[in-house]
Parts: sequence; C-alpha cells; structure tokens
Amino acid sequence: MNTKPYQNFDVTTDHRGVVTVSMNVPDRPLNVLTRSAMLELVTIVADLERSQGIVAVVFCSGKESGFLAGADVAVIADIQSPEEASHMIEAGQQMFARIESLPMPTIAVIHGPCLGGGLEWSLACDHRIARDNSSTKIGLPEMKLGLIPGWGGTQRLPRLIGLRQALPLILTGAHVDAKKAAKIGLIDRAILPDRWDYEIDQFVDDVVGGRIPQRSAGSLWHRMLDRTRLGRFATLQIANRSVRSKAKHYPALPAALRAMSHSHLNLTVGMAAERTEFVKLLSTPTCRHLLSLFFARERARKPSTWSTASTVAMHQPPIRKVGVVGAGAMGAGIGQLAATLGYDVTLNEVDEAAGRAGQTRIDKLIDDLAKRKRWDDAGRKALADRIRVCWDPHSLADCELVIEAVVERADVKADVFQQLDAVVKPSGILASNTSSLSVTRMGDATTRSQQVAGLHFFNPVHRMELVEVVRGRDTDDVTMARLVGFVRTLGKTPVVTTDTPGFLVNRVLFPYLGEAILMVAGGGDTAMIDRQVKKFGMPMGPLELLDQVGLDVAEHVAESLRGVIADVEPVVQFLHRMVSKGHLGRKSGQGFYRYEDGQRRRALSLRGRRRADADPELGFLPDGFSPTARRLVYPMLIEAVRCHDESVVDSAWAIDLAMVLGTGFAPHLGGPLHMIDQIGPGTIATNLRRLRDLHGDRFVVPDSLRAMSQSGENYFDQLVDTQSPSVTVEG
Repeated sequence: MNTKPYQNFDVTTDHRGVVTVSMNVPDRPLNVLTRSAMLELVTIVADLERSQGIVAVVFCSGKESGFLAGADVAVIADIQSPEEASHMIEAGQQMFARIESLPMPTIAVIHGPCLGGGLEWSLACDHRIARDNSSTKIGLPEMKLGLIPGWGGTQRLPRLIGLRQALPLILTGAHVDAKKAAKIGLIDRAILPDRWDYEIDQFVDDVVGGRIPQRSAGSLWHRMLDRTRLGRFATLQIANRSVRSKAKHYPALPAALRAMSHSHLNLTVGMAAERTEFVKLLSTPTCRHLLSLFFARERARKPSTWSTASTVAMHQPPIRKVGVVGAGAMGAGIGQLAATLGYDVTLNEVDEAAGRAGQTRIDKLIDDLAKRKRWDDAGRKALADRIRVCWDPHSLADCELVIEAVVERADVKADVFQQLDAVVKPSGILASNTSSLSVTRMGDATTRSQQVAGLHFFNPVHRMELVEVVRGRDTDDVTMARLVGFVRTLGKTPVVTTDTPGFLVNRVLFPYLGEAILMVAGGGDTAMIDRQVKKFGMPMGPLELLDQVGLDVAEHVAESLRGVIADVEPVVQFLHRMVSKGHLGRKSGQGFYRYEDGQRRRALSLRGRRRADADPELGFLPDGFSPTARRLVYPMLIEAVRCHDESVVDSAWAIDLAMVLGTGFAPHLGGPLHMIDQIGPGTIATNLRRLRDLHGDRFVVPDSLRAMSQSGENYFDQLVDTQSPSVTVEG
C-alpha cells in the first residue's frame, strides 16, 4: 500500500494488515468532500485495488468534529451547465462504486455529522458503526436544498434498510442518531463513547475473523412491502399521494420518488435515473432559491457579518451566567434553552406565586425535552440544576447577560430596566425580548444605554431558528458582537436590525396580517383566505397565525406600528373589538376560529360574506397568484422594499432570510425580495397600481421599486450568492 503523504487524508496500515484511511481536510472545521479530497480519494482507492495482503479497510475521520458533513455546497452552486453537473455526479457515483467493489471488507467508523455525501460514502462500505452520543447525526439532507442525493443515496439506502424506512429519511432530509440508525439497520452497531476505541478494534477483529452476524431481514409484512413488486408499488403510491400537494413548489419530492422507484433494479440503471433527476433539479428556481437561503444562513452565523468588533468581543469576559426576567412561556423557553446549552440561568419573577408558576413551567419544559432526547434521571437533574427560579432581583447581580421577557408594555419594561440597572454588575448586558417596542427607550431608563439591546426570540423558542438582535441608538459594537455570539451558541441564526417599530419581521409581516383582517371585516371567507395563502406556500394562513400568536399580542404590535404602516387604524380597531370581547385566539377558545379542547372547529362568521377571491383579474399582469394571495402577499413585498430602503438591516439577503426563518415565508420563493426579482419589478409595480385603484393608498408603489422597474435592476445580481465561505450539505 502506498504510504505517500496526502493533503486531506492520513493512510496507515497496522500489524493485522488493516488499512485506516483517516480524513482530515485542512482549514475546515468539518470534513467536506472538496475537489482535491475527491481526487486524493481516487488515488487511495486505486492503491487499495492493486494492493496485496490487506485484510480490511477502515474509513474514518481525523477530526473530533465529525465524520463527513457532505459535499461542498459552493461547488454545487457554481455548476454552470447540465453537462458539468452530470460529470460531477457521475464522478462521485463511480468513486463510491469502486469502494463498494473493493476486494476486502470495508468499514465506515462514524462520529458526529455523517450527512449527504458522507452517508453515501458509508453506504458504499460493507459495514458501518457509529458513536452513540448526541453529536452523531446520520442523514441525507439534500432535500432541504431542493435536490436529491446524487451519489447513490436514493439507490443504496432503500436496498439497505428497505424502501419503507428510506422514504422519510430522503423526503424530509431528517437525520437520525446512532441508536435509531442501529434499530433500522442503517449501521451495524451503536457504541457508547466510553467504549469507543475498544469496540472499534473489537468490531474490526470480528469483521476480519468473519464473525459479524447476518442482518435481520425484518418481519414477513415488511419483507412484502420492501422486497416484492406489489409492496413497492403500494409504498410508492402512498408516498406519491403524500407529497402531491407540495410537488408543484418542491419538485425534488417527486424526483426522489422517481429515482427510488429504480432502487430494486440493476444498480447502473438506478444510478442513471438518480443522476438524471439531480441534474434537472439543479436548474429549478426552487433549488436556486433554497441554495441562496442556505448561503444566507451561513453568512448570518459568521460573527464578522454583523460587527467589526468581533475580535474585541472575544477578549471580553465570557457570558456564563444568564438572567431572565419573567418566567412566562417566552422567558421559560429562553431560560431552558440557555441552560441546555450549558449556561447557568436565573429566572426572576415578581413574587413567590409567580415564581412557583414559573418553576412548574420550567419543570414541564425539562420533562418534555428529556422525553424527546431519551435522557435518564441524571441528565434531567443536570439540566434542572442549572436553572434557578427566584423572586429577588438582586439574584441577577452576577449575570453577564439579563434578558427581559415581561408583558409587552413600554412603561412596565422601562421600570424593569431601571431596576436591573441598579442591581446588575456594571459590565452586564441588558436585553429585551420585545417584539416591537423601542429598545432605545429602554436603554434611556438606564445609565448603560450602550449595553442595552434587543434579543427578539420567536415562539416557540425551542423550534424557531431566528433571533432578531436589535441595535438601539446607543448600543455599542462590542455589545452587539457579544449578543450575536451568544445567539450562535444557542444554535440560532441571528439577524441584526435597527431599532424601528416592529423591527424587521413583524414590520414586514403585519401588513399581510392586517390585509387579511380587512378582508374578513369586509365579509371575506375566513377559511378560504387561509386556504388560498397555503396554496401559495405559507405554512399556515394569516388568520390561523393570528389566532396562534394571540389577538392581544397582535393588537400591541399593530398599535406600535401606527405611523409606520399605512391604513393600520382600522386593523387596530378590529383587533381591539375582538380582544375586548375576550376573543384572544386559540388560548381563549375563540378568535378567527372557534376552538374546542385545543382543536380548531369553526371559522368566524360575519354578515355579508362574499368569496375571498372575488377581486377581478382584469388589469393584472401574470404573477402566479390567485387574487386573494396577491392582495395578501403584495403588502409584504411593499414593506420589505421599504425596510431595504430604510436600511432596517444591512443587506437584501438578510430580509429574505429573516422572513423565511421567522414567518415561514414560502422558502421555494427565496423570500420577498427574491420573489420581486423573479416576477420582475415592472410586473410588481403594474399590479400594485391596479391594487391601489381597487383597495387604496396602502398599495402605492415605493419610489425605489418604480425606479427599478424602469432601469431593469434587481436586488440580487445572481440568484445564488456563494461569496460566503465554502460550506457543506449539513442538516
């Protein structure tokens, strides 16, 4: 075996004749299959094919961060032609086919991320073992980029674990841990960390000695579903029906099913089908928009993106102790998340009764998390011990960061900040979880306004990825850099905004919600309005969303946007009437829908109801919308343009990313500004003039959009901006 040095691999042979190929791509936090790594792997495999006396090959990672996070997405995004795409996919397929055909047993030793091309590599091996801890993530996340696995994933995964179990992994892009992977037959063994080195050696010895037991073929019913023509047909039919409603917006879903339908045939035929589907998907608008969002997310997570003070912030005392004022749903969620990530957390409430209610809320959150993560009592207790609930504000004195999460009233928040300023140590940062109120005014209530900012988490905290980091008038760069770093350690994506009413997300979202309210007030069909918007690609309709958020919360946001959003007064009045009747949405059992036992039953009924999509099409240029969806979505586009004009955030990509992560704005469209580019500023401007004639001045064309429609400019020079560092297909 050739032992020449490689840039991306270390190759060694032990006394047994076992070759270990350890991947360690330089200057990357995670291993990634770059072009140079692929070329070196070709050379290594060629050497293995020619070598004598090798009894087994172990493929592993030399990085503690993980096995392999996939292909370099920047390389995929930069592909210029179908021919180039086909060549790249075929090269990878051939590479893994050669690994699969090696004359000696091959073993993939997995820890940390094993995603995309990493899993496809391991599927080409004879055996797979994985470390059984929380960092191990095994999956094929290509669907999240509007693509399908292209290096054999749609073929080898169904062959290994059966079509029935492979479908959800490929169609959702979800990953599994080592225990789950072992249960479904994806790996041979899940190994506990404290037995890792010993059991790797033992497993290799067993492979060399031929002592690895045969994998179970599963129950008769499962064999019928996975191994018979009728069973496969039935499984694929059910899967096709399940994705039918999303197929128009996400063509990778039916493409994956078409590729997987060949997985029981000759592998060459299946690989050709997979390659064809991948190449077609790469040029679709959905794929290009999802790639653009991927790079935007990576860019947002770079500390230097949001502050030039990142280096200075690194020399500040680290944030270890976090205080949270208010142990309601948001405060408890923030506290539990911070504690889960290793911070010591103090939750402070106004009195003992509120504190005990907060403790109950925290205990439930911990119990729910422990069940999801399958923690034992020790794991649950370790988390609980990092959270202290009290009702004495002096308990927050030693915190490096205190986050206020009390009722959304400016006077109450000002009082809280004044009290915190008196008790928290001088170097401590004070932040508000407000969704719309002025952070600057909160800072004015303190003597440390340069250390006051907003941290707007979205509900539910554990699920929503976005956090708006709001810079007040006096907030300094070091404070912003420390807060951005804190958000990143929580696994969230930060977007920095200026201190304007509603910040970014609520400001762009509210005209859409307000238009839905005006439509209902005018007799529109509540359920039909929501249905039309879901057809457009939103995860839920605007009226459903208002009920979910709470109409009292929506009223506060609407009031804060007076003077910012056109025609907001009728919306405020409508919400005020509903709130005064106790109709708060889901939490009260009545909002735009009626709820029984938490389940939605009936829609709000007003006299004079008309069809929600009765606006005429005459005079509108084609944009792919129904009349209802156009009337609702165009206000979001207007406000996104205005936020860009006013520099609420620094970049157009940040607006689109925040709207997708914070509201579920149809990801396949890339965000409101990408959507304007795709439809065309001229078409948008013409349709806005028609909407203004029908519905009023809130649909006036922004000056900058009018200028773009005349000049032919767009918000983005290219659909996919790959200027951020090379990153990987990672879920």
